[in-house]
Formats: sequence, C-alpha cells, structure tokens
Amino acid sequence: MLTDKLYRGVLAVETECGVRYVQPSLLERIRLLWTFRNFRLLPEQVLTRQERALVDTLCRKGKFLTNGNGHGDLSLLAIGTVERSAPRKQPQSVLAPARAHRTSDALRRAS
Repeated sequence: MLTDKLYRGVLAVETECGVRYVQPSLLERIRLLWTFRNFRLLPEQVLTRQERALVDTLCRKGKFLTNGNGHGDLSLLAIGTVERSAPRKQPQSVLAPARAHRTSDALRRAS
C-alpha cells in the first residue's frame, strides 16, 4: 500500500465544490507522505508555508484526475486530504470612504 502511494499516489483536495485529486511528482509525493504520516485529513491552516505553497502549486498546475480514467479508485491512492476553504475577502476599511468624503469636501470648500 505504501509503495502504491509512493509511485502512484495522489493528493485529495477538499473544496466547496467537492474532492479533487491532483497528481504530484515523485519528490512531491515523498514530501506529502511525510506531511500526512500521522493524519489522513489536514486543514490548510495547519500546514507550513512551504506545504501550502506545494498545495497551491499542484492546484495551479491543474493536473486533476478523475475516477474512471484508468487510475482506479483514486481514494485508495490518496496520500492525504487537504481541506481548502474559500479565500476570505479582506474587510474594507471604514476609514477609507470617510477620508475620501472629507477630502472631496475640503476640495469643494477650497474652490
């Protein structure tokens, strides 16, 4: 089982749209085997900066696999699963619109 994951393992990425499987390279699989040595499921927040960068790179490459493409049941080859949440929008500063309003008032008074 471990040799299957080493040579053919995939990373499962759980998103709001469902689970996607990505195909890492051999060195990436070794790194992921170490990351998931004690856990099968990890939230993205607990990964190190380098591990998050690896997951981002794998997802950006777009090497997504689907069951039925001759790969067998991909869940059996999953090295681990990363829970990815949707990126949160930064809250807009309340001061920025107020400053813009004060600046436009000051410009009108100066004219």
